[in-house]
Amino acid sequence: MTVPTMPSEASAPEVTITPTPPPPPVSPRLVAAMVRGQRIAVPCADWCVVDHAAEDLADLSDLAHYGARISLPVPQFSGGPEHVLIAYMAQWPFARDEHGGLPYVALEACDSGDVTEIRKTAGRAFTDQALAHIVAFASLVEQLPEESA
Repeated sequence: MTVPTMPSEASAPEVTITPTPPPPPVSPRLVAAMVRGQRIAVPCADWCVVDHAAEDLADLSDLAHYGARISLPVPQFSGGPEHVLIAYMAQWPFARDEHGGLPYVALEACDSGDVTEIRKTAGRAFTDQALAHIVAFASLVEQLPEESA
């Protein structure tokens, strides 16, 4: 009986594994903006819905990115719904302030214009509180008597 043998290490072909380099970083999306009558190209966040060329800004630090707004419509006794918990992404990339031009979530309790700027850690904490509030709200609703048809 003949037993097949494995090729010796000397006769095995040499395999070289070359790691694949990481892809190059994605270039920022450049859009036109107007500053003191001059059309310039500025980097714009993917989530931004602002037409930066529509307004002539006095200074580059006045440029702001805003995302689409989300809100919770609450039925009102006298008329249409009131929108609450209005939130959207925002960023003032060229502002020289304590936020360093970083994006944040802008949160309005109601459509008053008073905005709270929320970063990631505070946003996670608020999300936990809002979810607990919804659970408590659902419990209140379940205590109501059934509506008759």
